[in-house]
Amino acid sequence: MAVNTIELITEAFDQHHIKYKVVELENLSLIDAGYNITGGPTVRFHFLSQSEENNDVQVRINGILHKVSKEKRPKVLEACNRINSEMRFFKFYLDKDGTVFGQADLPAGTSDDRVGENSYELFIRGIQILDRCYHYFPEAYYSTPESEKNELLLNTLNALQDLRDNPVTIPPEEK
Repeated sequence: MAVNTIELITEAFDQHHIKYKVVELENLSLIDAGYNITGGPTVRFHFLSQSEENNDVQVRINGILHKVSKEKRPKVLEACNRINSEMRFFKFYLDKDGTVFGQADLPAGTSDDRVGENSYELFIRGIQILDRCYHYFPEAYYSTPESEKNELLLNTLNALQDLRDNPVTIPPEEK
């Protein structure tokens, strides 16, 4: 287990009053820290370390969006690409099961005196990115496809033309 790396991160999180829990698995240690996105879900930041030799830390954000249907995936993927093009430090992707994740990595050679603070900085940057850009995901998910918008517009225009050609008249009230 990469106890040293995990301990360095927990020390920094303790100094910055970040709530977290340490999870020890067979060949993996991770720190689990939650965050409530403004106007969105609670996501989980996982700081994973599998190496005892270096400070190799993977940061993953889970809980952004789940079970995206196949027909909605292109729009959600566009939202991921939009965030990736606008923001640095984290990359967002849609997996084969329709789940959106965020990811970042600390360089494997990060020194012991920086691994905790760098992990804290990635946590804060992830929060800032989600607070600023999370709305792209529900906008993409709930947006109306272009074909439906065109059909609605065409139906509205046809109804207006029909009203123009066949005006509705209301007889005046008699007193």
